[in-house]
Amino acid sequence: MLKLGFIIIIIYIRLVFKMKKDIKLLFGLKVREYRLKNGLRQCQLADLVDVDPKHISRIEAGGSFPSSELIGRLATALKVEPKDLFEFYHLQSEKDLKKDINLMLDKLSKENLSLVYKFVRTFVL
Repeated sequence: MLKLGFIIIIIYIRLVFKMKKDIKLLFGLKVREYRLKNGLRQCQLADLVDVDPKHISRIEAGGSFPSSELIGRLATALKVEPKDLFEFYHLQSEKDLKKDINLMLDKLSKENLSLVYKFVRTFVL
């Protein structure tokens, strides 16, 4: 089981480096995702984190990247941990997701592959 977790971490790191040039845009997409989940408009989020609404707009569009202090305030306002704003794996294309899943599956032992199958069959399908 530990090996499966390690493989997932390696894939995640690879994805982050692959997306490095787009990190501002990906970060902005995560902020927007959580803002909408919380039912907030940009101006409401801006009020909560004490910035101009235009700054939130620029962050969500990938035109600006917040300071570490603002990342903390955003996370608090959006009711998430700061690390959650950096989880981009699900934002890749369907083709890339399938490719990465297949790469992970190819590296699993039969026992772990059976475990993954049971999980997907039980909780996803």
